[in-house]
Amino acid sequence: MKIVIIGGSFGGISCAREARRLYPKAEILLIEKKAQIGFIPSGMLLYIEGRIASLADAFFCTVDQLTAEGITVSLNETVHDIIPEEHLLQTDQRKINYDRLVLAAGSSQDSTILPQPEESLLTYKEYAAAQRFVEALSQARTVSIVGAGQAGMEAANTMVGIGKSVSVIESMDYPLFKYFDQTFLQPFLDDLTDKKNLTFYWSEPTLAVTDTDTGFQVETAKHVIESDLVLTTVNVHPSIQPAFAAFRRHSDQTIWTDQYLETSYRDVFAVGDLIQIPNGVTNDTSYMPLVNNAIRSGAAAARNLAEKKVPFRGGLRTVGTQLFDWYLASTGLTESDRFFYEQDIVCHDFEARVSVFESTTIHGKLTIEAQSGRVLGAQLLSKANILEKINLLAFAIEKKATMAELAQKDFFFQPKFSPATDETFRWPVGRDADET
Repeated sequence: MKIVIIGGSFGGISCAREARRLYPKAEILLIEKKAQIGFIPSGMLLYIEGRIASLADAFFCTVDQLTAEGITVSLNETVHDIIPEEHLLQTDQRKINYDRLVLAAGSSQDSTILPQPEESLLTYKEYAAAQRFVEALSQARTVSIVGAGQAGMEAANTMVGIGKSVSVIESMDYPLFKYFDQTFLQPFLDDLTDKKNLTFYWSEPTLAVTDTDTGFQVETAKHVIESDLVLTTVNVHPSIQPAFAAFRRHSDQTIWTDQYLETSYRDVFAVGDLIQIPNGVTNDTSYMPLVNNAIRSGAAAARNLAEKKVPFRGGLRTVGTQLFDWYLASTGLTESDRFFYEQDIVCHDFEARVSVFESTTIHGKLTIEAQSGRVLGAQLLSKANILEKINLLAFAIEKKATMAELAQKDFFFQPKFSPATDETFRWPVGRDADET
């Protein structure tokens, strides 16, 4: 079997490695149009913070590693056309036949709103763009960040941490809106108002970014913000290439796949940021361009290349990060998402101590199906590192666990690491989990 994979980021590499494990005699070719594979987008911030020695260290995989595993990698090669009826693709260098083809081209951060061309707009997702930003950063005193999602807020945290004066411009009225309810974030938001060198412009869509003699201007509906440097962290979208024109798509331009990740053409699969995936709560599909989803879908596609037998289970939009001394994590349905869920929901807010002898507060919020008591979503916020706890809650949601079941969970007790009582799954009086 000859397997060809287009794209050398998380989804493509995950697929290649799993395919090699499952099909030891297969010929595996990974094609990447850029000069590198395996760049970690947040690696730019790790380098700026001094957590890695060089931007060249911000890679989770190299060509040499894949070659040693028996995977052929071709860099600087662009696919121009795919003829799925003939199991053939044409690149700028050659024609290639395949038995199985995997589309793993990932996502693009090119803005669909800001004027083109965007040579002056610096982004974080690609290695070359990260290099340009790092080179310009040393000469910048002020930095504007367009977008207050996870990437934008993490960039703001890093820039403030190294002494830059930062402006964050966001079209919504609070940050991280995909993952958290605004009222739940209030302790975190209150803390941000006291941060020096940090200014937010909420509910202000960016209209244009232009060069000036001294730097850049970001124009919104209300302000013109001047700064030495601009970083755009706008939402990514599928990197749909002209060669993919033959494949059926959704209205958001993601490539349609069945439950086994096969596209509208036989023997062609798609993974990662190119596709919608099943939502583990709402049972429909949605676009969730997260690294963990790319890795899992890449491996799932590999398992179906010889025979379609393992449906991809999808995801819950599980995230975790640290921002300005706070740890934030979320999974599943938020209260803001309630209109996407057919059944009535209720929410359970709680506060708990980290341990018997540690008084740091954990703020939590659970989204629950009212009739059954099934947990649908969770949000956590604390100045203690509680990020690992979100994995338990994500697993509970996947297993359709109820509050009554989780109230009797069996966890260890050690006073240095856990509280004497756990308020997480204890509903208010009059609404006990046992009543559902």
